[in-house]
Formats: sequence, structure tokens, C-alpha cells
Amino acid sequence: MQIRRLSKPDAPLLQECRLAGLSESPEAFLATYADIVGTPLADVERDLEDPNILYLGAFDHSNLVGMIRFVRPDRRSRRHTAEVRSVYVRASHRGKGIARRLLSQLMEESRQIGLESLTLSVLANNGPARHLYETLGFSVHGREPKAIKKGNEYIDQLLLWRDLAAS
Repeated sequence: MQIRRLSKPDAPLLQECRLAGLSESPEAFLATYADIVGTPLADVERDLEDPNILYLGAFDHSNLVGMIRFVRPDRRSRRHTAEVRSVYVRASHRGKGIARRLLSQLMEESRQIGLESLTLSVLANNGPARHLYETLGFSVHGREPKAIKKGNEYIDQLLLWRDLAAS
């Protein structure tokens, strides 16, 4: 398994992986398949070239089987932090520590570029993801009640934070 930064030539693989995630695990994402399916490849390429967005991919040979990204704010007063988004591993590759490796490498690359902290959000009912984040040093610092509405059901969203100076 190779973990590496994604770049513009990886755009088709990223787009396909993201759509697979939205189809395979719709409950884990805020966006829906319908929201993303029509996204032009040029938009994905633009994200991959944006210096404030970092994508990492997990490859099993040439197949993209997992991804993670962070988005760094534009404002100078917030440049010391970034928000982790879109953590996904294909169902066929879950249970092998790939999400842990992706997030660990993202944390290390974040330190290398001078970030001091990372934030992320997770649906309160996503126990496995929350467990992963907490075992990697993230702590809950807030809860947004009824943050997500799917049909007639509301789901709280937990806000987590990780100090990158801590080991």
C-alpha cells in the first residue's frame, strides 16, 4: 500500500473514488452522489492544484482505494490550522489500517508545512470514525445538535481538534 500526495494527473481517479464513496457510504458524507456526479473534471483538477488544499491517496498497486484531504483557510489569522475533510476508504479495503495511515501521514505533512492544529467534524453516530480520530489524539471540543437532516432524521455533528505540537 502506497500513500502519496495526489496531483492533477490523478483527477480522474480521485473523481471516481469520491463518487464510489458517496455511492457506497452515503451516510458518512454531507454531500450526496447527486451533488457531485456532475462536477466537471476541471474543478477536481483545480482543487488538486490549489495550494490551500492537500489530498493524499492510498494506492493498492494503481488503484486508488482511499483518500483524505485538508483545506487551509485563506485568512492570515487562520493559516496555522486546517480542516480535515473527505476521509474515505473503499469497503473492500477497510479494516486494514488505511484510514489511520492516511490521517497519520496527513498530520505529519501538516507539521512539515508549519500547521499547528487540525480540526474535523464527524457525525455523532459514526462510532468507528470517532474512535479512529480519538486514538490519533483528536478531542471533541463541541457538538452541533441537529446539524444534519436526512429525511426526517436529525444527526448531531461532533467537532474535533488536534494539537500538532503534541506527540
